[in-house]
Amino acid sequence: MSRPSTKWMWVRIMAALVVGLVVAGCSSAPQDPIPPSTVPLRVDRTPPYGPAGMEPSSPSASVAPTPAAYRLRSGDAIVVTVRTPAEQQFEMIVDEHGMIKLPLIPDIRAAGLTGSELERFIKNSYISNQIYRNVTVNVLVPQRSYFVRGEVRSPGRYPLTGSLTLLQAIAAAGGYTDFANPRRIQILRGGTTMTLDGRDPEQDIAVETGDVIIVPRSVF
Repeated sequence: MSRPSTKWMWVRIMAALVVGLVVAGCSSAPQDPIPPSTVPLRVDRTPPYGPAGMEPSSPSASVAPTPAAYRLRSGDAIVVTVRTPAEQQFEMIVDEHGMIKLPLIPDIRAAGLTGSELERFIKNSYISNQIYRNVTVNVLVPQRSYFVRGEVRSPGRYPLTGSLTLLQAIAAAGGYTDFANPRRIQILRGGTTMTLDGRDPEQDIAVETGDVIIVPRSVF
């Protein structure tokens, strides 16, 4: 009777070992991966908005530089308004010495000044000379221009924008008439008169604001 019991004992031992191996294999199996986080991404709206070197430029960097203010020269026509509070208006031309004349105060050097600088200078002159205690001064500098007169097809006043030569100015005025004498063109500039040959390229000088170009009539 001992053999059968021993046989069954070994059967139980083997069964226990098999069960143990199965349980150990299940416990060592890889587990499911952890699901990705569902926390929403944070959107950072503070600068910089992009990679280094891609930052938006500052507002001041995108502003075009202010062009230099025009400075008065001999021959420029200006309008000066003086309010005390009564209003007086004076139309004048900066003379060949760069000066202007206003009532009750010494002559003022306007050449080299901007319109706003001349306003302050005139105001200070009236106050320092005890002419007025309270005064407002406004200086109007008309648009830069030149004049073409005489034997051209469209004489008149023309705006001066950028650089312009004598022959270009005459072309802008429609060119010569059939009676023009292009060899004796006159330019009145700041109290001086120049006589130029319009057929000589070397005498095709630059036009300045306030120039008066006169194309004479041919005698033939």
